[in-house]
Amino acid sequence: MATTKNWSPELEGLRGVASLWVFFGHIALLVNCKIPIIAVPKLGVDLFILLSGYLMTKNYIERQDKEPWGSWQTIMTFWLRRYFRIAPLYYVMLFVALLAGHFLGDMRQIIADAFPSTATETSRYSDLSFFNVLAHLTFVFGDLPQYAYNTALPDWSIGLEMQYYLLFPFIMLLTLRWGFAGALVAIMVLDILGRYLLPGLYTAFPMPSMILIKLHVFIAGMLMAEAVRQRRLLFVVLALLAPVVSALMNIRMDSTQIFFEALMILGMTGVLWPYQQAGLVQRLFSVPRSLLSNRIFTWLGDVSYSVYLLHLLLVMPIIALLLHHSHLAMYSSGARYLITVGLCFPVVYLLATALHRYIEMRGIALGKRIIKNATVRERELERN
Repeated sequence: MATTKNWSPELEGLRGVASLWVFFGHIALLVNCKIPIIAVPKLGVDLFILLSGYLMTKNYIERQDKEPWGSWQTIMTFWLRRYFRIAPLYYVMLFVALLAGHFLGDMRQIIADAFPSTATETSRYSDLSFFNVLAHLTFVFGDLPQYAYNTALPDWSIGLEMQYYLLFPFIMLLTLRWGFAGALVAIMVLDILGRYLLPGLYTAFPMPSMILIKLHVFIAGMLMAEAVRQRRLLFVVLALLAPVVSALMNIRMDSTQIFFEALMILGMTGVLWPYQQAGLVQRLFSVPRSLLSNRIFTWLGDVSYSVYLLHLLLVMPIIALLLHHSHLAMYSSGARYLITVGLCFPVVYLLATALHRYIEMRGIALGKRIIKNATVRERELERN
């Protein structure tokens, strides 16, 4: 994988942790194993969102000399880069999910029959209507409550991510005018105001796929990037406003989850902070930094996007087959959880590795070629 200036290998490891969290969390939910924190996969998604805000800001600032923020070419290049990072693999997995929708719905119903508390509306898995397919192909589904949670994929966050991509270049331009801290805190305040001025909009979505519901978490990632770049604790303090915003917005998060959101911000900042000298804090974070930088965790990070899109398409049938043929429901919750993880992990991660290599990376390479060709044409036009 290509690296950027001042790349921190811990970032890949953190992505790996986020994907593991979602993977383990969804299995815990599906087999009705109530493991504290682990069984809350949306916190893993929040970690992905923090990483998105951090990485986009870091890379955008580092490219500023070659890609000035006020240029439309820069904005178009950013959008193309991000589109080809997300879209090729997503389209493949969307096709598979829709094609197998009826089968996946049947498998999911078997799970719901065994564990009624896990039940969901399975008809959404097989919605092949024109508008549902079009909304997903164009990535606008995250802003449409009736389509935001309407496939077997956990793709509500993909629609959310695309909204971040659309808005991000303009947020960065706003930081030039108002300053980094001023602009980002103002956006958080607007986020809270929107919750109380338009309450129906925020609660209309079955998942937090609309950007205003989770924009403050993304902004926290941006503030963390600036904290690490400038080595200023002020930006860490401002990032910690995100859990406060979550509490004030009061949407699908209890006090424990809000507390862990704050811990994620502090832990991620501690891991990525550029320590100038050895000290207690540096020693405290040296072990997780070393762990997140090793080959296993960087591999987990490499395949994290593929794992995220793929895992439910395999986990649901495996659990359903175990329930049908081996009476999995008769085991203790811990036993059925460990059995399911043990069977699903190698299958999901091996196939995700293949998807990463043969689809995800090739999509990224295609995007780079298109951007390069567009840049060459732009320069030729300028010379003429």
